[in-house]
Amino acid sequence: MADAEDTQPPAAAPAGPRNTHFDFQARVFQAPGAHFELRDHPKKPMFAVDMGAGIGYISLKDLRRTFFIEAGGHDDKLIDRAEAGLHFVPDIRPGDEIPNEILDGTASWTVARKHKQIARDRLQVQLLSWMSGKPIVYANQEDLKKIIADEGNKKGLKDAFTKAAVALGYDAKESEKVLDLIETMAREICYIEALRDRAKELLKIRANVEALIKVYSADQRVVADLGRVKMLMVKAIAETDDVFNNIDAETADVMGALMSIDDIIRAVRKARDDVHFIMMEWDPVLAKWQNLEMVRSQEIDKALTMTYQFLAKRFSTGKSIMKSRAKIEPPKPAPSKPAPK
Repeated sequence: MADAEDTQPPAAAPAGPRNTHFDFQARVFQAPGAHFELRDHPKKPMFAVDMGAGIGYISLKDLRRTFFIEAGGHDDKLIDRAEAGLHFVPDIRPGDEIPNEILDGTASWTVARKHKQIARDRLQVQLLSWMSGKPIVYANQEDLKKIIADEGNKKGLKDAFTKAAVALGYDAKESEKVLDLIETMAREICYIEALRDRAKELLKIRANVEALIKVYSADQRVVADLGRVKMLMVKAIAETDDVFNNIDAETADVMGALMSIDDIIRAVRKARDDVHFIMMEWDPVLAKWQNLEMVRSQEIDKALTMTYQFLAKRFSTGKSIMKSRAKIEPPKPAPSKPAPK
């Protein structure tokens, strides 16, 4: 029979803030609708509460001063983290979890299984290319699947893992270590693949604008406006494409990437966060275009107006979402996994 002490419930942990959550202590953070968000252009972090007749906003500087937030104290540090966290989530409310990007550099959002497979397949095809000394070209995801499914390539990939193990300084029998490194990279690159799919929504908007130019062909004023939107969409699409092209170039040399895996992970995570930030900015505009038929309508007019205003603020004078992000970008934690020797 257990001793009496053994049957007692464990003592409660000391009360205090959890270091993974926004556990604010001042009463102002208990106000209805209290949250942080980025507003205006360029984006500025603001604190907001429900005022009944509307939402009231206050700068973080005024928040600290008005509500006597102690410099260097618990809430002061959490306000800094909330400001940094707004690069990864659209808003932050008291009690929310601190985004993983701030805590350990991993993503705080998930991807579909297909994106993990695409990332893994891309890296394995790059390894086959390295093994043969000839680049393997594919046009789409279906081509990629066929290359990986080919029996000759399966055997070649097995040999490539063995050869790569030796090149990385392992024993020839330790090919599983190369597989582990490929899997580590794939877990990071899969977010790039998910964002690549997400960014295709921008191509749909451009296609919609081109279709509407035909619909409004009799109204030259509207056609001129649509032409400006189309021109600005070219810049918007180039903004995400530039990030994708740069990170694709950095990971194209798979053996070089495996030899400097920490540096590559940092680069992939930066690209991931950059495009994720861009797409968060686009979300309200993308939502406006959902399920619209390309005919004259008030909903089309609203979608076009919102899209033009969004684009004009960012690109008409050479500005971009990424330039505004760069001014407020927080530092990223470095991955803890050491590079292979």
